[in-house]
Amino acid sequence: MTGRAAENGDSGGAEGSSGLAAGPVMRATLAAAAASFRFRVFHRSVVRTLGRRIGAALRHNSNDPDTLANVEWFGAHLEAFFLRVVEERPLAARALLRFVATYVRDVGRRRMSRRAGLPALATVVVEPTDRCNLACPGCYAAAGDRPHDLPFETMVRVVDEAIGMGATLITISGGEPFLRERADGAVTRLAARFPGHGFLVYTNGTLIDDEVASRLGRLGNVFPAISVEGSEDDTDARRGSGVYEAGRSVRQRLAREGVMTGFSVTVTRENADAVSTDAFLDRRIADGDLFGWFFLLQPIGRSPRLDLMVTARQRLGLREAIQRWRRAGRPLFLGDFWNDGALVGGCLAGGRYYFLVRASGDVSPCVFAPVTCGNVSELGSPASEYSSLKDMVLRHPAFVRFRKEQARIRDRDVPCLLIDHPEAFRRVAGLAECRPAGNMPAGYLDGAIADALDGSAREFRRLVGGPS
Repeated sequence: MTGRAAENGDSGGAEGSSGLAAGPVMRATLAAAAASFRFRVFHRSVVRTLGRRIGAALRHNSNDPDTLANVEWFGAHLEAFFLRVVEERPLAARALLRFVATYVRDVGRRRMSRRAGLPALATVVVEPTDRCNLACPGCYAAAGDRPHDLPFETMVRVVDEAIGMGATLITISGGEPFLRERADGAVTRLAARFPGHGFLVYTNGTLIDDEVASRLGRLGNVFPAISVEGSEDDTDARRGSGVYEAGRSVRQRLAREGVMTGFSVTVTRENADAVSTDAFLDRRIADGDLFGWFFLLQPIGRSPRLDLMVTARQRLGLREAIQRWRRAGRPLFLGDFWNDGALVGGCLAGGRYYFLVRASGDVSPCVFAPVTCGNVSELGSPASEYSSLKDMVLRHPAFVRFRKEQARIRDRDVPCLLIDHPEAFRRVAGLAECRPAGNMPAGYLDGAIADALDGSAREFRRLVGGPS
């Protein structure tokens, strides 16, 4: 089933595979949830009912441990998040309901794909551009020889194929995506093509003016994750003077339009302790953030600094803080990219649940893997042996090897090939069919950076009790 067919309501057999997911009970629950938004007294009870229905749909796939693990994301932590979205951003809540309906339906589609030995995407990461209006230290954006913009119709084709492979959430990264929005409306035009899917956009926020905010508000299915590094001083030190305050203004502007916003933190040795405090999360809630993602700084891109890599103890402290916030029911959806392996069955990359298409068109198994496996523009042509993205993800030796290495990792506290098992990633990168990307720095595979990654991996495994 193609992505456009999904938008037209073709469940592709999902109702038979996931029961309540696409059936009348779920449809009735979603309709009741939408109607309840007008009456505050019903918000909490309907949100709880919605959570139970979603959990029931997921547990229908009870023989799949990865799917069962995802049920945890719909517990008390998400109930507080949903309730806050309904009460603070009712327009965004309606779009979120459409997204939830698509997500639950796609659980069944992904299960069928895995049974058939096919890629079972939950998301795809697309870079509209690798250009950026900022120049943050250690960033991998625009790290190659020249900047790139991915043609809009190529973006549509990538998203369409990814939806056909099971993707529910479309992740937009960069570079700064809103450079493209300013140029040709690429972000909102893409989201308008696929209204049943959510678009998570990582952005520094500085280019979201009133006109852009209004377009995002009318759509409802675009969720900006605005970068913040901790305090105002921390953010401005890395991103530039005035960026923190600009981010606060943008959040207020988007809130007025009913847009659901969140934060994205690049965690470094300098800010790890600060962003693991209750005070940090309190500030994010006060500023209106409804979700947040934490990413550990990776030694790739422009002049990577090894002294900014988090220590193993800082990484563990961050994991403990996020787990504590979830148990306490803090009203945000929180994602910990490197520490949530136990919730999602291990590493997501390599086409297991996602892959990356760069602004150059190059395809990579992971956002943070500085390698490329080919270019999307060549697929289906004599220049490539692969007929489509699905064909590449399924058969390309680097993707195949990536998933084989994933399968060897039993301890989901240390799921990542890049920072927990860097020797495994070097086996992937060493394949003849895999070549370095423009953001691979010298020493990443066999020098000082490789040594630093090995040492960090050993220390973290020691702290969490895994094999050293």
